[in-house]
Amino acid sequence: MLGILRNLINVPVMEMDGTVISKKAQTLLNPDRMRELMVIPIEVDNKHAQVAFADPLNYDTVEKVKLLANRDVVPVLASLAQIRDVLDLLDVRGYGVRDLSLTDVQRSISNITIQDMNPGNVLKILDDPECTDLHITVGAAPAVRRNGVFERLNMPMVTAELMDSLVAEMIPEEYQEILREEKEVEYTYLRPGSGRYRSNFYYHSGEILTLAAKKLKEDIPSFSDLGLPEVLAGLLGKKGILIVSSDGSHGDSTTIASLVDHINTTQNKNIIIFEDSVEYIHYHKLSNVNQRQIGRDTSRDVDRIFESVFDHDPDVLVFPDIKGRAMLDAIVHAAQKGILVIVGTKAMDTFSSIDQFMAILGDDYVRAQFSRSLLAAFAQRKLPGRKKGTCLIWELLKGSPRIQKYIKDNKVHYIKGQAGTSLQGEYYPMEESAAACVKTGRLDQQILAEDIFISNDMLNVYLGKG
Repeated sequence: MLGILRNLINVPVMEMDGTVISKKAQTLLNPDRMRELMVIPIEVDNKHAQVAFADPLNYDTVEKVKLLANRDVVPVLASLAQIRDVLDLLDVRGYGVRDLSLTDVQRSISNITIQDMNPGNVLKILDDPECTDLHITVGAAPAVRRNGVFERLNMPMVTAELMDSLVAEMIPEEYQEILREEKEVEYTYLRPGSGRYRSNFYYHSGEILTLAAKKLKEDIPSFSDLGLPEVLAGLLGKKGILIVSSDGSHGDSTTIASLVDHINTTQNKNIIIFEDSVEYIHYHKLSNVNQRQIGRDTSRDVDRIFESVFDHDPDVLVFPDIKGRAMLDAIVHAAQKGILVIVGTKAMDTFSSIDQFMAILGDDYVRAQFSRSLLAAFAQRKLPGRKKGTCLIWELLKGSPRIQKYIKDNKVHYIKGQAGTSLQGEYYPMEESAAACVKTGRLDQQILAEDIFISNDMLNVYLGKG
């Protein structure tokens, strides 16, 4: 498969400047079939047809075109947007009326040609504020996550040549060596005049390379910008473990950055952050903020990183992403020493995040230490807004003595049934913030009705209040 993809660089491309589609080619196939198959015949003789395909590797499509054209087919590579633009113009002008020069075609705004597919232009996709993540894999058109939804773009299929150019430009040689050895590497790429990108390259299907990229923002959003509750800010002067969780691209790293910036702006602390790649850059304000990138500023051996962490005299430790038992042991130990520890993890709700910690810790003694050290668990999700953008809903579980006992006794899921009653002020369920979004017109209740992680009975209770 990879060999075929690498040979794509030898497949002709449909040039938007200079290519002419003959009258005969325009009538070779039925217009409806051209739209169905996403193909355009360009030039035809008695034995051959040069045909533009959005996906020339689709064997079934190529064979169908051969059968319909009754000719051998010479594939030409084009994007879906290019093919749609040409067909739209032919629908207006008529098929077979006269030769069509592609310079006359009004190109779509979203259209990027094969010639335009270079690292700079591809990364510009993330200039759209609604696009949080970019996914590039050999053999498919690029895709983005727009307002939380994975979306394929109308662009040409990514070739191995383009992926090689991304690696050559974006990854320093020492990190390329890591990629070759470990089959995955995460790195913050700085492109002058464009910005910083958190870039994760990894292999799949044996030897096919994929990139997941996120454009990093320079400005750290405030609590009000993100829609975070003020009760969360009130926890930042305390000690213990504060868990921040979300599922996938739902903003947990941005929330952690906002928490750190709040401490940095309002308190005199020594803050140390351990992260795979530096997403937000913090400048020293009232606090010192020392950002340590794992593998660059530390050993790549996670077990060794925390042997001397307490020699750095931290007031606050931040771990945006948990990396196994050694890191979690250090977190519990730090909390026991009276340090505020902010921890990020991937989970849909507070209960799932706590379950993850308990499962990793295993040992009953360390579990008990963890439960006694829990300051709070916060979970958030971004849902499509009613008008535009997203709406943040959240859940907060404070580490009160009885909540800590529930956790120690492995009865954390009993808490959900007591929401809004005896645990008022200790547990704020996701349904409470979701109801507030519905009441203020920011969120459609139908989206919540179809969400398996939302209790509709509890949601209706909070919708009936106030």
